[in-house]
Parts: sequence; structure tokens; C-alpha cells
Amino acid sequence: MRWYADAPARRSRQVLADLLVLGWVVLWVLVGRLVFDLVMTLAAPAVPLRAAGTGLESRMEEVAGRVTEIPLVGDELDAPFTGAAGVGTDLVTAADRLETGVRTVAWLVSVLSTVTPVLIVVLLWLVLRLSWVRRARSLGRELHDPRSQELLALRALVHQHPRRLQQLSDDPVAAWRSGDPATIRALADLELAEVGLRARPGPG
Repeated sequence: MRWYADAPARRSRQVLADLLVLGWVVLWVLVGRLVFDLVMTLAAPAVPLRAAGTGLESRMEEVAGRVTEIPLVGDELDAPFTGAAGVGTDLVTAADRLETGVRTVAWLVSVLSTVTPVLIVVLLWLVLRLSWVRRARSLGRELHDPRSQELLALRALVHQHPRRLQQLSDDPVAAWRSGDPATIRALADLELAEVGLRARPGPG
């Protein structure tokens, strides 16, 4: 499968288009990364919340452990401190849920902001490139077959602008009908050059 033209000018434009599309993709990937980081700043409160919950839980568990050592009333005093330790655990859980929720939203927003512009440009590039590939493949099958030059010349008579045809011959249709080799080769080369394929050299 031919992806690039033989003609240097056409091939350069195709390579430039590929680089521009690649640059567009990289740009929006970086934008998506930036959007992700910006949304993740909303999860900043989760850090002190988790630290507070962890600290409260550990301190209350430590106090509860010491209270139980008090004779007679130690077991009864243990419950309030154990409950306070549970509050610390709830704070840690809330911080984890906050961070998870913000991370999910950050992924969704960043993916949508990246995929939408990238998909539009890549699909447009792909349609244009595949259209050229199909036409180049169709003509390329006949590129190395000398007997197909007449068919290429006929395509040129149908597709090319009359002014370009008259630059090759005063009456290109009559020349094609008469089987003039030079005119047929020039017409075939004109049709091939339309898609950037390299023209066949003439004999001798």
C-alpha cells in the first residue's frame, strides 16, 4: 500500500500534514494532562482530612488503651474514646471517597477534552489520506504496465482541465485516437502526476 507520493512537492505536503496532525495530537494530550491536574486540585482537602482522621483515630485508640488500665471504671470509660476513634476512621473514609470521586471526574473531563478535538482532526486526515491511497493504488496497478498507458491517457482526457490538455496537443482526443505514443505518454503522465505518482520515463 502506497502512503506517500513519488513527487517531492506532493510528498513534502503529505509529510508536513502528518507532522501537523501528530503535533495536534501531542498538544491536546498535554492539554488533557493539564486539565487532569487542574481538576485534581479539588481533591486537595482530602489530604488534611485524611491526616486529621488518622491522627484522631490513633490518639483516641491510645487513650482508650490507657483508660482501660484504670481499676473498676476503666471498661466503662473506654466506650467514648473508642467512639471518637471511629469518627477518625470515618474521616479517613470520607477523604478516600472525595479523592476517588474527584479522580474519576478528572479522568472523564481530561479524556473528553482530549479525544474530541483529536478525533475530529484524525478522522478528517484519515479520510483524505485513504481517499488518496485508493486513487494512487488504482493508478499504481497500471503504473508498470505499458499497455495501460492508453487507459491512463483516457482518464486524463476525462478528468483534466481542457486548458492543460491543449498544452500537450492541439487536438489531444484525435492524437489519442490515432495512438500517438508521445501524446499518450504525456496524457498518462499528466494523470499520474495529479496524485503525485512519478511519471514513467519515455523509451530511449
